[in-house]
Amino acid sequence: MSQERIIPFDETIFRLPSCLTVHQQLRPNLKQLTLEDYADHMQKLCQTKQSRICGIIRQNQSETIVLALAFYRAHPTTFDGIRFELYDLIVDEKERNHGLGTRLFQDLIHQAKECGAPSLVLQCDLTNTDAHRFFFRHGLEMSSFGFYLDKIHYNEDNDQIKVLDISDLSKNEDILIQAQDVFRQLRPNLSSDQKIYASQIRNICETGPAHMLVAISNDEKRNVLGLAIYRLSQHMKYSKFIYCDDLITDENKRSLGVGRALVNTMKKEAEKLNLNRIALDSGCQRGRAHKFYHREGFRIDQFEMTIFFK
Repeated sequence: MSQERIIPFDETIFRLPSCLTVHQQLRPNLKQLTLEDYADHMQKLCQTKQSRICGIIRQNQSETIVLALAFYRAHPTTFDGIRFELYDLIVDEKERNHGLGTRLFQDLIHQAKECGAPSLVLQCDLTNTDAHRFFFRHGLEMSSFGFYLDKIHYNEDNDQIKVLDISDLSKNEDILIQAQDVFRQLRPNLSSDQKIYASQIRNICETGPAHMLVAISNDEKRNVLGLAIYRLSQHMKYSKFIYCDDLITDENKRSLGVGRALVNTMKKEAEKLNLNRIALDSGCQRGRAHKFYHREGFRIDQFEMTIFFK
């Protein structure tokens, strides 16, 4: 008698041919991998506890078959506190319309709530209309556009702006504190208490791990003009890339090239790491920011959808 159940995936499951077969249906680029390469790749993605894969298997006395899988990540951010982010959700095309997708999605919602996330967020390709219908039906709403840049081209910097990497916060806490007011212009949920704020950002940078850039005036005043937080990320669609969590210019210092200086610094880091992709999300209502991203070479390639928990 066969049994269907939801389990966390490990090396044993990754090495099942049905696991790769199902995942290829969503990510055709995986067809270039052997089963062994795929299993090794998935293990590396899940080396940190933040990245996880689970799914539904059918098991009987003779075999185990993967019917559906989900690849997701939970990590601290300045926006959500804990961000529960779903990258892949796929049901074997031979097993669809039997409620497996709904069952797996409901389990992911339960996991998100258990880890203290205020919402579940996912990225969905622009053309995947079947997925759009599924997620709208399950209560998600469009929240952001996903932008990407895959050609490194530098626009001219303003030499009156200097960008500092203050990721080693133990040595740069004074600049972190100076950046607090600017940071809270974008993220008002960050604490107004300096000690709590510093602890929040330190936790994000250490557990991400994430990097923090601060743009300052290139003079004796060294005023904070803007900042960015980014991390090295990886998933099935893009492989390795730089993901920018936050990009903020002081509202009183816009149109001076602050955002460009921060983006150019991330481009330099991408080149240093031999990467050609930078990605970020921007709320649907932030039209001015969208214009800026387009000017800097970014394009929209996916929707971000969110379900908020009460």
